[in-house]
Amino acid sequence: MLTAPSPPAFRRLRRLARSTAVTAVATFALALAPLAAPHAALAEGTDNRDAFQNLGSADQQDWMSRVGATTPLTAMSIPGTHETLAVHGGSSVQTQQDFGDSAATLSAQLDRGIRAVDIRVRIINDKFVIHHGAFYQNANFDDVLTKAKAFLSAHRGETILMRLRAECDGSLGSCSDDHPTASHTALFDTYAKQYAGLFYNNGRRSDPPTLGQARGKIVLSVFNAANGGSYGLNGFSDHTEDTWNAADAPAKWSLVNKNLAAAGSAPANQTFVTYTSASRAPFDHVPSEYAGGYGVLRGKDLVWVDGVNLRLMNYLNGDSANRRLGIVMMDFPGWALVHDIIARNRYYEARGGSPAIWVVKSDRTYVDSKYGRCMTRGPEFDSSGQGGVVQQRACQSSPPSSHQWQAAQPSTFDGMGYFFIKAANGQCLTAPYNNGTPPPAGTQLFWWPCETRWMSDNQMWNIMPTNLPDQSAYRFINKWTNLCLMVDPATASQSGGKVVLGKCPA
Repeated sequence: MLTAPSPPAFRRLRRLARSTAVTAVATFALALAPLAAPHAALAEGTDNRDAFQNLGSADQQDWMSRVGATTPLTAMSIPGTHETLAVHGGSSVQTQQDFGDSAATLSAQLDRGIRAVDIRVRIINDKFVIHHGAFYQNANFDDVLTKAKAFLSAHRGETILMRLRAECDGSLGSCSDDHPTASHTALFDTYAKQYAGLFYNNGRRSDPPTLGQARGKIVLSVFNAANGGSYGLNGFSDHTEDTWNAADAPAKWSLVNKNLAAAGSAPANQTFVTYTSASRAPFDHVPSEYAGGYGVLRGKDLVWVDGVNLRLMNYLNGDSANRRLGIVMMDFPGWALVHDIIARNRYYEARGGSPAIWVVKSDRTYVDSKYGRCMTRGPEFDSSGQGGVVQQRACQSSPPSSHQWQAAQPSTFDGMGYFFIKAANGQCLTAPYNNGTPPPAGTQLFWWPCETRWMSDNQMWNIMPTNLPDQSAYRFINKWTNLCLMVDPATASQSGGKVVLGKCPA
């Protein structure tokens, strides 16, 4: 048998260089924050054995639990499988590595990091059974929901996106439904009621949720059936590549590459779905050949053509920007593909509380995430009222104006993406000028009249969104010093303790 060539092994550390959209929260009216700090991402996999028909060990049960709850599902990179349970019917039909019947294959995929699934159903005796075309896949919808519920109960930080499709259209090679009493949507509603609380919003039409809203649930992403438009997520199919009959693997890869590139540059609130799968069975290439590669005769030579999976793995390993991919639905994925897609979410991984990570409240208070102290406008330097120190104090249910701050772009010059942090009296958060030498970590900040020209780097702040486990937060990075706004740990327990410059958290 002709096998794919094995290129030299390599493992390369990539850096994440990303332009980050700053979320508008409370009094923030923030535009693009273009100076995001890089995050490391490890490129995994070296050859076709890592990309194709080898999901590896069950080591990815909880990868979503590391991602911040406020992360929109649309912003994530999510590995999925096309025809998730198609393991019977021969090479023309099979699309996935076989881990067993009764949806045991689904359980194995979930344990290995798959979070988007493609379930195809036929109605028999008012029940959904799983088919690929005319071939029964030795599983029923109850198997799917039972296995999914067990997984989500054991791994509460995860969610599953499900495409549900009525598989039978009565055409040659397909199947016909037997539904004397139930339509597809009515039958789905019966399942949703039976498995109460398992489906997000009972599968009904809604905007895409955040990960926190979806955790512990199945999100019905789209329902391809008569009257299925009242189900699923708004905009889910707006940017989908699913050319299932591309001429060959290179042609399919070209389409996949184009959609992935578009996902990487589009706004994070747009959903992108890319199917890497294709088939021209039974008379040409079957799903495993599109995914894993094949040999072709060119003259007298038998030449190897790389499959889409290896091309995708090499693309992910070589993309140093580590851009968002959206949802990637694959045939016969290998462990390295799954790992590389998951790694794209490292930017959204939640961090623990830190004195340099701040939660911005709707009452315009800035609360540090480690000690729960509010940044305040402290005493004036002198009777002129022109400036004073910045401190921290216990937060109040009705905060005085001295506890309130607001990010604002400069109006008298181009801030080049940086912001003033203004106190309620209109004064700006300022790092000491220090005779022109950037001050060190530990230097206390003060409030001072805002400058009116592009010379005030000590008043310019880069505002970086930062996920905590259950809420959005921010790092405020001073342009001049490249140090972060933070509560001074040495005086954190004191009323009137210092707010200083400090080393930014990774």
